[in-house]
Amino acid sequence: MAPRAISSILFAAGAALGFAIMLNIQRRKAIFAGIGGGLSWFAYELGLMATDDFAVSLFIGSMAMGLYSEVLARRLKSPATIFYIPGFVPLVPGSNAYYAVLAAVRGDNNEALTQFMNTLIYSAAIALGLTVASALVAIYINARKVTIKNLVKEIRRQ
Repeated sequence: MAPRAISSILFAAGAALGFAIMLNIQRRKAIFAGIGGGLSWFAYELGLMATDDFAVSLFIGSMAMGLYSEVLARRLKSPATIFYIPGFVPLVPGSNAYYAVLAAVRGDNNEALTQFMNTLIYSAAIALGLTVASALVAIYINARKVTIKNLVKEIRRQ
């Protein structure tokens, strides 16, 4: 992996950690939130290398962050939101929103609409990635519960 990619992952982790500290998350959990920010950016970079599509890459990064947050929340007995809110900070399409407003102020309606639509698509990809990750974790947990219940019933029959 290129040094630029490694430094961008470290900066993403630092940004997520800073945001977690700003949100007054406990120190130990804030560190995990920072690691999650680095993980989400790493997954985003991998997606970008594989697909060259920003929306798909954001979906991949968001899904990785969602899975990480859900698993960590269960391990540390904490709400998943304290991990995924700071972890999504590196993925937020802030520059597109800025350029959309800038183009609108300058009167360039075509550019404003293009940037706004990109922001909307990227935000939807992030939301969809989180939703899919949460749904996969819920399906896994429910399937495990059903399997355990069936196992207990089978043992009782014998």
